[in-house]
Amino acid sequence: MDRRGIIGSKLNKALEKVVSSDAGFDKPKGIVTGFVAVSDFAENSEIIANLAYALARTGLTICVVDFKVFYPNLFDWLGGVTADKKGDGLIRLLNSERTEVHSVALKTDDENIFLISPSPNDDIEDYFNFSVDNVKRAIMIMKESFDVVLIDIPNNPPLEFCVGALMNCQRGFFVASERVDASRNIQKLMEYALKVTNEIKNFNNIIITHRQGLVYEESALSNIAMSGGATKKETLRVAAKVPLLPATVASALDGKVYLRDGGTFINKAFAREIGKVAAIVMEGGG
Repeated sequence: MDRRGIIGSKLNKALEKVVSSDAGFDKPKGIVTGFVAVSDFAENSEIIANLAYALARTGLTICVVDFKVFYPNLFDWLGGVTADKKGDGLIRLLNSERTEVHSVALKTDDENIFLISPSPNDDIEDYFNFSVDNVKRAIMIMKESFDVVLIDIPNNPPLEFCVGALMNCQRGFFVASERVDASRNIQKLMEYALKVTNEIKNFNNIIITHRQGLVYEESALSNIAMSGGATKKETLRVAAKVPLLPATVASALDGKVYLRDGGTFINKAFAREIGKVAAIVMEGGG
C-alpha cells in the first residue's frame, strides 16, 4: 500500500466522507475560509496545513494564505516549500492589479496545494500602507483562481489584513487553546468587528486546539452570543477539539505534514477533528 493508501485507511469516517473522490456531492468552487487565533498556544498554521492536505485528496486546488504579514510562518508547516525572497509573494499581489496570482503562488510538494505568503525578509514597514480594499481585491482574485482558500488571519484588529479578511471570508473559525481568556478575547474581537462588518457572523465556529484535557469550561465558549443589531442572537459552537500532538511539530520540522506523512499510526482523534473542520469548510455545516 502506498503512502496515500495508508493515510486513507487511517482517517476516520468523517474525514473520508468529505475528502473522498466518491463523496457524492457537488464540490463548490471559490470557498474562502479564515482562521483567527484568540489565545496563546493556539497555532493556526498546524490546523491549516493538515486541513489543506486532507482537502487536496479530492483533487481540488487549495490556496493557503498567510496574512500574518509581520511574522509569517505558514511555509514552516507545508511540505516542499521555502520562503519567498524579499519583495516577492503576497506583497506583489497587493501592489499591482496586473500581477498574475499563479506567479506569486508557491508550489508545495502536493500538486493541488499552493502558498501565498509574505517573505520573512520583507521589511515590516512595507505593509503599513495597504488598505482594506487592497486586501479585498487580493482575496477576490484568489477566490476566482482556486477551489478553496484558507487564510491565516492575524489577531490584530487595527490591521487591515485582519479586518479585510474578517470582512471577506464566507466561513470562519476562532482558534483557541485551553486558556481562561479565550472566551473573553473572542467576545471582544466580535464586538469590535461587528462595528465595521456583519460578515464576522460567518465566524460562528470555534476550534479548541492543542487540547490536553485540562480542567477547562468549554461551555463558556459555546455560550458566546453574537448580537450587532440582529433580531435574533446567534451563539457560537465548539466545532472541533484538536489534541496536542508533538508528532505534528516533528513532522513540520522534517518538512512534512502529519496527516499525510505521519506513517501508519495516525492519531485517530486528530484525524477526526480535522475531518470535522473539513466538513464545515466543504459542506457549509455551521
